Amino acid sequence: MPASGIAVIFFIWAYVPESWLQSAGISYYPSRYWALAVPTYVMVTIILMLGFYIGLNFISTPSPSSLNTVFDEFSRDPLSNECSLEDEKPIDPISDIGLDRINDVMFNNAT
Repeated sequence: MPASGIAVIFFIWAYVPESWLQSAGISYYPSRYWALAVPTYVMVTIILMLGFYIGLNFISTPSPSSLNTVFDEFSRDPLSNECSLEDEKPIDPISDIGLDRINDVMFNNAT
């Protein structure tokens, strides 16, 4: 409720002519410049914060060529690298697919 009251006071101050405010007995108020400046500063600050946040994420993320993006303490090598179309082959335990294998599957047939 207080936020809506502050918003109402702000909009009255920003849009009501000065003569009406003075006739209501309100003679001391900030310049009308701030009616445009404060929302503009707030929006620019929010946009810059989003830009800095995205930039910080790019800076703190390891590069694609870093081994930290490929291997870590939870990496699991597959037990076998052979693919089979047999119906009776058991399901292998969960493991990571190597980056070389992914690149081979995705880009080997690309011309």
